Amino acid sequence: MTSSLSITLIAFGIIAALAFFTAAGFRGSGKVNDYAPNLSKYRADDDLETKTLDRTLTVAVLLASILTIMIPLYYLGEQERQEGFVEEFDEVSVERGEHLYEEFGCGNCHGVDGSGGAASYVEKRSGINVTWTAPAINNVFYRYDDEEVRYWLIYGRANSPMPAWGLEGGGPMNDGQLDDLIEYMHHFQITQESELRTIEMNINSSLSRLDTSELLVENEIARQKELIQSVEEAPSKLPVVEKAVQDVTALLSKEGGIDTDEDGLSDSTETELSTYSASISEALGTSILNLDPDNEQSIPGRKDLSVAKGYLSQLESELINIRIVSEGYDKFINEAETGLAFLEKALDEKLWEVSFDEIAKSTFDGDLEKAKRAVGLFNAYCARCHTAGYSAGVAYTKEIASGGLGPALRAGRANIQFKQREDLIDFIVKGSVNGKAYGVNGVGGGKMPGFGAVLPESDIALIIDYLRGMKPDA
Repeated sequence: MTSSLSITLIAFGIIAALAFFTAAGFRGSGKVNDYAPNLSKYRADDDLETKTLDRTLTVAVLLASILTIMIPLYYLGEQERQEGFVEEFDEVSVERGEHLYEEFGCGNCHGVDGSGGAASYVEKRSGINVTWTAPAINNVFYRYDDEEVRYWLIYGRANSPMPAWGLEGGGPMNDGQLDDLIEYMHHFQITQESELRTIEMNINSSLSRLDTSELLVENEIARQKELIQSVEEAPSKLPVVEKAVQDVTALLSKEGGIDTDEDGLSDSTETELSTYSASISEALGTSILNLDPDNEQSIPGRKDLSVAKGYLSQLESELINIRIVSEGYDKFINEAETGLAFLEKALDEKLWEVSFDEIAKSTFDGDLEKAKRAVGLFNAYCARCHTAGYSAGVAYTKEIASGGLGPALRAGRANIQFKQREDLIDFIVKGSVNGKAYGVNGVGGGKMPGFGAVLPESDIALIIDYLRGMKPDA
């Protein structure tokens, strides 16, 4: 018997008792008394001590018996009810967290399922708008605990696209909303087995980035040159776009004429729009309309009038952009040329490069495979915080382990902070704890994650040996 049923039965019993006593009180109320009630002779003791009193006592005993039985039954079901309430509360919290994840666009950067993605960001050294790699968060609780994740949500990560989300950090979410969001993040965490299966893929991906780094930077340079060309062409394009907006607006405003397909555009307007869009396409880089006067949906699923209005909106947006660039021409061209110079210098310096042969010789007794794996592991799991510019892309990456959000690890820093190899391994496995000492001079802030749940100790040891084998910078 559930606690809800017990409560229902008790309620019915109380209602029945009240009904009985109320009915007894009204019994005989229609009689006319010759004397006032307080002067009337009451029932004899024999009558009271038999029928009336016995009946009242019987009802009282029954009610007491029911309560005696129901209270333990209620207690027996209460624990299950409380557990069900907690489960239901968690489910509702996850639903609210999912709504927040969607409403605030977390998936736009970190992926709909938290598997990682990218975000637009202006890289500060170059001034170039880059595609910043956003990390996966469907494995974050294997590295951070809830309070550490809450810290990053509240304050964000400065000097990256990650904004502050908590009220204390200047964001829009209160503590309850952060609780719900964290609950939802727990909900879509992958299994540890799945996370461990990604190790080889992550290593291969980071090594592939090194192999194709020069090509990636050359592509960045080509895009930057295209940007410079578009800035240079803006002043000459401006009058063309202004006229195009006026002409298309006039065509769409034209009334009358035969409308064979009854789509809201006359046949002549559709023909003129198609011809006009083709005439300016090469100069402005805009799309060409191919409207069919005999078909109201020249593009399946979309009416021609909607297509034409969308084309006008495209021209109006282009006009706004070109006007802004033309008015701030000197500023935009200087920024674009500065960015190009940065990229060309990066291609010349190739600061991202590492010599596997040298690493193998100096640290791993000539074992080239160990050297490659160590570098691949570091770039896949450590470089995001410990190599400047790594998340922005190859062209913006400085020397490996040069420091970013986390400290630089070059120039023998690993050996200065940790005298014993085992101490550094233990630190990487567990991560830092707020206020707790580590190494020789370190005090934890809770920002360095532990990697013991996502990497085997053998791989962590490879990273440690690589860092401890780094020669001091000249």
